[in-house]
Amino acid sequence: MDRAMITVQTDNFLFTPVSAEEIVLEFSRAGTPGKLTFQVVADGVLSFHEGDHVVLRLGTLVLFSGFVFSKRRTWGGVITVTAYDQIRYLKNRDTLAYEGLTATELVRQIAGDWGMLCGEIAETGFLLPERVENGRSLLDMIQTALDITAEQTGHLFVLYDKAGELNLTHVQNMAEDMLICEGSIANFDYTSTIDRGAYSAVRLHRTDGAAGETVFYGAQRDDLVRRWGMLRYFGRLEEGAFGTETAEALMRLYGSKTRRFRIQDAVGNPCVRGGSMLPVEMNLGDIIFRDYLMAERVVHRFSEGGHTMELVLAGGEFRD
Repeated sequence: MDRAMITVQTDNFLFTPVSAEEIVLEFSRAGTPGKLTFQVVADGVLSFHEGDHVVLRLGTLVLFSGFVFSKRRTWGGVITVTAYDQIRYLKNRDTLAYEGLTATELVRQIAGDWGMLCGEIAETGFLLPERVENGRSLLDMIQTALDITAEQTGHLFVLYDKAGELNLTHVQNMAEDMLICEGSIANFDYTSTIDRGAYSAVRLHRTDGAAGETVFYGAQRDDLVRRWGMLRYFGRLEEGAFGTETAEALMRLYGSKTRRFRIQDAVGNPCVRGGSMLPVEMNLGDIIFRDYLMAERVVHRFSEGGHTMELVLAGGEFRD
């Protein structure tokens, strides 16, 4: 089995520090950069700084390429290092107005403006409505564009950093052949609830700029109102979004009880990241589930004992 290896590039020197404890690599589907945490022992030779380039490899496979953002020292000379991939720089805030762009074109425009490297950027196809993003993070701008695209087309795309390049991929192209079943995991945590993320009605509002009046749009499932009572989602409609269609789409999304499924100590697979689609065959008590679920978050742990993963899985009634 290949061993996880870290290299740090600082000035003209390339270090290969030996990790004092386990190496932890975390990915999420949306909203956060990839994060690498590891510990090294200061030996009088090792010297690196915030901003230095860090790469994590498993054999020849690059699992992470990013930059040192923090170092924390304790007694005994142990240094805990936290590094993020280039999506961390999308946390910068800016103001941006655009019209007639797809999410694909928005990603390319922001990446070009901020000097970021791009890999494979999928075509999303949907022309976004005119928008003015005022003082928001670049990542929030992109995620909003992807969310609107998903609401209006039903197609979900994932933005992530792969070996130092921004990639945008449809979730259908992120399937892995790693089966999640009783034999491949050590433990799981499964919850079903209507107390979070489940609604029997939707009500959206938007201010009409010309008339200055507030316009409401709604959708309701009478069968769920009888079963659950009135649990109403109330929110603001995004500028340019179609009111009735959006309310009905949200009703389809939230009109079921929420299931939450977490996996502990699964057999490690270095290809799994936030957005990966994994086949699941599990008897969860109230349902026997056989279908694909998406890795909303994944934590890889590398140690002398091997490689394990923690997963939060989502899809359909399963939500983080």
